[in-house]
Amino acid sequence: MKIGFFLGFQPGVNLTTEGISRLLAFILKENSKQNTKMILFCPEWLREPLKELLEDNMIKIDGFEICTTNSIPFGVKLKTKFIEKRKEKKNKPNRIYQVLKKIKSSTVNLLKHFIVDLFSTSSLLFLCFKLISYSLIFLILSPLLIFMALFVGLFTFVRKLMHIFKLNIFNVIKNKFLTVANKTKGIIYQIVIDNELNKLVRLINYRNDIDACFIPSMGWPQIKDLKCKKILAAPDIVFYDFPTQFIGVGEIHKRIRQSINAADKLICYSEFVKQEHLVDKCGIEPKKITVIKHANVDMSSYLKDSSILEKHYSLQQNAKYIVSKYIQNKHQKHFFNSDLSSFEFIIYSSQYRPHKNIFNLIKAIKICNYEFHRNIKLILTGNIIDVNYMKKYIESYHLYNDIFVMHGLPSEVLAAFNNMAKCAVNPTLFEGGFPFTFSEAYSVGTPSIMSDIPVVRHEIDNTELKDSMLFDPYNPYSIAKKIVWAIDNYETLYQSQKQLYEKFSHRDWRKVAQEYNHVFHEIH
Repeated sequence: MKIGFFLGFQPGVNLTTEGISRLLAFILKENSKQNTKMILFCPEWLREPLKELLEDNMIKIDGFEICTTNSIPFGVKLKTKFIEKRKEKKNKPNRIYQVLKKIKSSTVNLLKHFIVDLFSTSSLLFLCFKLISYSLIFLILSPLLIFMALFVGLFTFVRKLMHIFKLNIFNVIKNKFLTVANKTKGIIYQIVIDNELNKLVRLINYRNDIDACFIPSMGWPQIKDLKCKKILAAPDIVFYDFPTQFIGVGEIHKRIRQSINAADKLICYSEFVKQEHLVDKCGIEPKKITVIKHANVDMSSYLKDSSILEKHYSLQQNAKYIVSKYIQNKHQKHFFNSDLSSFEFIIYSSQYRPHKNIFNLIKAIKICNYEFHRNIKLILTGNIIDVNYMKKYIESYHLYNDIFVMHGLPSEVLAAFNNMAKCAVNPTLFEGGFPFTFSEAYSVGTPSIMSDIPVVRHEIDNTELKDSMLFDPYNPYSIAKKIVWAIDNYETLYQSQKQLYEKFSHRDWRKVAQEYNHVFHEIH
């Protein structure tokens, strides 16, 4: 029996940082050990990201057959190029502004030199001579200096005028036109993507050796045309709980329902999602749904098994080496010559999504440092750099030296940061299963605090442990108080979470993979 994996992730995605693709990697890794025949089907644009995902999780690439559409559509190439150019333009400073800045700096330095030279003169004769010489130089250069002053003044005036002009009616019309154009462009681009996924469906149907396909996302309704059996992963439908936080919910919901209706079997990660989302709200028969819970994500191997690390060093020493090397290459401006182990810092490892509740965590850091008089740093792996309201909040409260965005961390570096953190925090408003962040941190020696939400509360039996590690995610003060308490009592908290970690340790990824395989074979 051969199982196909239908992967239709968008172009430009970093699979190593996506929770759903990391779960996929854990399943593939265990199956590769058993020599289970699995074929990965994806658009050509996913070939390299897929290889990176396998390499990042220490999975042999030659253990799988990767089948792609063999070419990337021109529209996808064009948008990728456009995004790259836009990033270059964004990072590229204004040339005129840079030239004026250099001229200003040179002028100031020259004036300093003249003044220092005058005051350093001991002879009155030489002082008079220099004064006359500098006066003549000034007179000769005065037309140029006046021109430069006028040019700088005019440039500053024009910039301010343009800023005011942006607020007028012409800019409103322009923005409306761009909104319509972007919407149209988005629709056309999505059609191009959908066409490629339809091509992928035909590629699978052309083969006679695929008995069933596992689809790890509900966003690909093209699977309805697959001739083989279809097993669909249904982690959650989060906008059932937070409908106002997602743009275009109607179209997304339509695609999800088409995928659900086409599936022969569904797999979710918790009884909560099965009952609340799939049975009650989608009307799916319970017998069509299998709940397969996650296992622990043990990241300690990344701090022990790497060829660049010293075998006789402790996890802490290796973590410090990995982080130091990474900072030197990527984030030297933030931590120049700093020993990160001397900081009290916490980490939130997650993609940016509205329900991930990153803004309340940022507010909590402000409360910790401004009102509780601490010096706590926060490392975020979710890319919030272009989220304007968060950016403005960080700037207005001068938190740019307290909050550091480090998105796209390799697993090895993530393990190291988790080890060096005083605490891992997860303020999410919703998860489909118990958060990975808990075991990622605990496996390398770091405790966690997290949101008091149903899927978390259900797994913690000890009332005292609930009180010590859970907070109200809607209240920044609740988050802040728990952060401070966790940092001050991190050893006690770590020990108290041992039983919870061991509870999840009864399930390893081998067992999880077996349960997935059981569903694959059961449906055949």
